[in-house]
Amino acid sequence: MDGLLNINKPAGMTSHDVVAELRRLLKEKKIGHTGTLDPDATGVLPVCIGKSTKIIQFLEDNQKGYEGTITFGIETDTLDSSGSVTSISDSKYLTQEELEKAFRDFTGEINQIPPMVSAVKFKGKRLYEIARQGKTVKRKPRKINVYDLTLLKLYEGKAASNLAEGIYKKADFRVLCSKGTYVRSLAADIGRKLNCGAHLSCLIRTISGQFNLSNSVELEKIREKPEIASNLILTINDALSFMPAITVNNKARKRFLNGMQLRNVDINHYNDDFQDDDPVRVIDTSGTLLGIGRIINTRGFVAEPDLHNTICKAIKVLKNDT
Repeated sequence: MDGLLNINKPAGMTSHDVVAELRRLLKEKKIGHTGTLDPDATGVLPVCIGKSTKIIQFLEDNQKGYEGTITFGIETDTLDSSGSVTSISDSKYLTQEELEKAFRDFTGEINQIPPMVSAVKFKGKRLYEIARQGKTVKRKPRKINVYDLTLLKLYEGKAASNLAEGIYKKADFRVLCSKGTYVRSLAADIGRKLNCGAHLSCLIRTISGQFNLSNSVELEKIREKPEIASNLILTINDALSFMPAITVNNKARKRFLNGMQLRNVDINHYNDDFQDDDPVRVIDTSGTLLGIGRIINTRGFVAEPDLHNTICKAIKVLKNDT
């Protein structure tokens, strides 16, 4: 079985737990996921099966969408409701106008410091491994892009029972962001800007590239009937449909499958919506996806070019995968 499943990850499982269970249910050893979700988070988790694991790196570059809830007035050591409280303050004064302004301040290209509970490496160790030892290290900020951050509702409610008693301001929100964005850090940073602290109390991933919550499948359904997976699986070519494509002639097919560079004379058709260094799908005349190439010379496509100009190199050969 080769292709992708759009799994709706349940709460209480790590992304690796989902992969391990699917390996058992589908009797497939080669399975991986894109875009890790925290155990408490739910929603879209694209899972690559068989030879589609070769394209994980290309799927992880896609933008992500989330809906969630921020609880103001309580900070935790994990930046979410699974951790221990580090400070409590009064958040009842918080207004919608103040929060909407803060949301605007965190929209666009911003710097974000990865949380200590993340999988980012520091001197060969994962940050969460260091955090488990009760230690904190200085992390370098990373540039991320928050394309849209929308306040859906501001209201009062109780905090998670394991954290604190009382009533706190809560905000339901929606965000569309670049890969590598830590939404729990976004919530905590907004709380600090508003001088009341905050943590992420609920998170659902609604979008991961072309995958969305509406066309996802509950893991429980595959537990009940594993054979439905073959009807739900998305082909590798369809999963990469966001990527421009070039079609090669029959002679060039073998060249590409042998890892050789493609020349202008090898191309039957192309989508010119790309620039140098962009990845592209390489397809043969029958529509079969041969693999992924990288454009190295867009000038090779100009009118009356040298037909032997090298324009694309192979970076991932998938052979006859579809």
